[in-house]
Amino acid sequence: MAPTLIVLALIAMGVGIVLWATRRRPARPVEQRLDQDTAWNDPVTSQGDAPQTPVQPPQSPFPPADPSEPRQ
Repeated sequence: MAPTLIVLALIAMGVGIVLWATRRRPARPVEQRLDQDTAWNDPVTSQGDAPQTPVQPPQSPFPPADPSEPRQ
């Protein structure tokens, strides 16, 4: 009889935890949860903000490899 009561108590506790986790109120009000404009597709800078200068790749400290030499 005691194992049956332990199992029933564990099941009741599990159901209580599930109900507590799923029936909690939201942390934010509904007005704040509405879809907001995140501007994910807007350009980072507009055309008039800064002059467009080309970005130069960093220079390597090693000289370029000679293609006629075999690899080691």
